Amino acid sequence: MLQKELIEYIDEVIGQKLLLKELNKEVLKQLPFVFKNNYKFYITQLYGQKVILMLVKDEILNITQLTKQIDTIQGITEEPIAVVAENISFSIRKRLLENKISFIIPGKQLFLAPLLIHFQNFSNYKKTETLLPSAQVLILYHILHREDNLSQYSFRGLSEKFRYTQMGITKAVKNLEDLEFINVEGNKEKRIVFIDDIPELWRKAENYLVNPVFRVEYTDEKPVNFLGAGYTALEEYTDMNPGNQYGCAVERNEFYKLKKNKEFVNLNKEDGTYLIQVWKYNPLLLSEGVTGKNNVDPLSLYLSIKDGFTDERTEMALEQIINKYIW
Repeated sequence: MLQKELIEYIDEVIGQKLLLKELNKEVLKQLPFVFKNNYKFYITQLYGQKVILMLVKDEILNITQLTKQIDTIQGITEEPIAVVAENISFSIRKRLLENKISFIIPGKQLFLAPLLIHFQNFSNYKKTETLLPSAQVLILYHILHREDNLSQYSFRGLSEKFRYTQMGITKAVKNLEDLEFINVEGNKEKRIVFIDDIPELWRKAENYLVNPVFRVEYTDEKPVNFLGAGYTALEEYTDMNPGNQYGCAVERNEFYKLKKNKEFVNLNKEDGTYLIQVWKYNPLLLSEGVTGKNNVDPLSLYLSIKDGFTDERTEMALEQIINKYIW
């Protein structure tokens, strides 16, 4: 039985007794019928973080469809999702890894993107090549605000400055230290020191940096106090004209709070007058002192666009950003 194999596997590889609870019936009612036909849903905790497990009843054949289904479930539950299956083909596993979709194949492989854990064949352990959003904020701030040396701040100071918990900052620092971007100095008051100069740091870090956009939604009324994002913001930092559709950005928790309070007009995932990028970190943390037009910062902007469909003009604009802020 898949549930039993899953519990035994998690106990073996990470030493945690997994407690599976069926997903709340009220949540299940909101899911399309096809989901309940294809998956069995459980909620559990891994390293203290809630995770929804999608146990696959059949074989995963369509990664695009699966990605859309996970997005739908996350929109309802707002919790991380992990796919659990008896077997997943190599090509599908590769796509899951590329798309940072968590999955577990009991007895074979475990990949938990939010926790930066990747086990394969029990003993082969490595970190995923991604940064925690909080760690990415520290790198980008260091590059964009060179006059404000982060080495002057204790961990408590960083926590207050970036509005993360002290535990959140500690995890971010450990993430950066593990990837050899920083050294931690001091005994009682620990501080971070970046190892390389800005160009070398960027060269080493670029492959680890992730798109800050968690999801995209649309609305028919312009949101208040959001920062300009996407092609709207590209105009400030490059020679490119702004796009036809106004795009803006907001941090994920703030978005869900506004959504819960019904602050948006005709909010949907398909189309609308205004495009909303829901970010993994607060765009305001990096934009202050950088933008003159109430836009997101240029490096997060670069990361949000570079892996999408880009034409020659956009490629040139992205190159302008790197030349200006890195080299």
